[in-house]
Amino acid sequence: MLTLWSLVNYPIISFPAFLLYCRSYCDGSPTNVSKDRTWPSFCTKFPVFSFLREYFPQRLHLRPFIGGMKKEKRQYIFAVHPHGSMADYRPVLDAQLQEQLPDIEIRWLAASVLFLLPIVREICLWTRCIDARRSVAEKALQKGLSIGVVPGGEQEQLDTTFGEESVFLKKRFGFVKLALQFGAPLVPVYVFGCTDLYKTSKAGYPFRKLLVRCLGVCLPFCYGKYGMPLSPFKQPLDIVFGKPVELGPACPNPSKDQIANAHEKYTEALQKLFDEEKRKFGFGSRSLQIV
Repeated sequence: MLTLWSLVNYPIISFPAFLLYCRSYCDGSPTNVSKDRTWPSFCTKFPVFSFLREYFPQRLHLRPFIGGMKKEKRQYIFAVHPHGSMADYRPVLDAQLQEQLPDIEIRWLAASVLFLLPIVREICLWTRCIDARRSVAEKALQKGLSIGVVPGGEQEQLDTTFGEESVFLKKRFGFVKLALQFGAPLVPVYVFGCTDLYKTSKAGYPFRKLLVRCLGVCLPFCYGKYGMPLSPFKQPLDIVFGKPVELGPACPNPSKDQIANAHEKYTEALQKLFDEEKRKFGFGSRSLQIV
C-alpha cells in the first residue's frame, strides 16, 4: 500500500526508485553464489542486531576447535540446533562469526520463501544467506565456501515448545550427504536458551503443519515479553560450537549406508555436545530429544 501511495503521489521520485528495486529484486542473487550481496558492516553495526546481542546477551563459545581452524583454510558445514520459534540469533551469530572467524567464508542456507519478501530478502542477502536449494548449496561448496544450515528447518520451528530441548534430525540427511560429497567436516552447534525466548502455542497446528509440508512455510504462534509476538524474553543465549566431525575424504557418490553411518556419527556428536555443556549454562536438568 505504501509503495502504491508513493507511486501515485510522488511518481517522479518513487517510480525510478521502484524500477531500481525491481532490477535488484530480480537479479537472481539468492541462487547465484557468484553475485555476492553480503554487507559485513550491516551485520556488525546495525543497531537492532547490536541491541539483540547485548539484550539476551548472546555469546559464542568456540574453544573446542578455533585453534585448529586457523592453521589451515578448510571448508566446514556448520549445523545449528535448534531453530527456535523465530531464530533471532542467526543474523547476530553471523556478525559474531565475522569478528571471531574472519578467515571463514560462510553462506547460510535460508528458506526460499524468505527471498520472496521485500526487505526480508535484502536482510538475508546482506547477512550472507543463500537459497537453501541443494543445487545452490553445492555451488557454494564448489566455490570453496563453508555453509551454515539449521537442519530442523520449518518443521522444527513449528514444533518448538517453550522450555523443551528438542531437535528434528532423524530424517535430515541432506546436509550429511553434502559433507560426504565435499569432504567437509560437520560442526555441531547448539544454542542454549533458544527455546526459552518465546512462549509457544499449538493453536491451528494441523493447518500450520500442512503449510510446512506443502509450501515450506511456517506460521509460528509465539509471544514473548509483554505478550508481544516479536518481543523475546531476556534469556541469555550461549552458542556452543562442538568439535568438527571428520567424515573422511570427498566421496562424490556416497551410498545410503555411508550416509546413514555418517548421520549416526553426527547425531552422537551433537548429543555429546549437549550433555557435556548443558550444566555450564544452567540447563543441567534438561534432556535433549532427537526426533
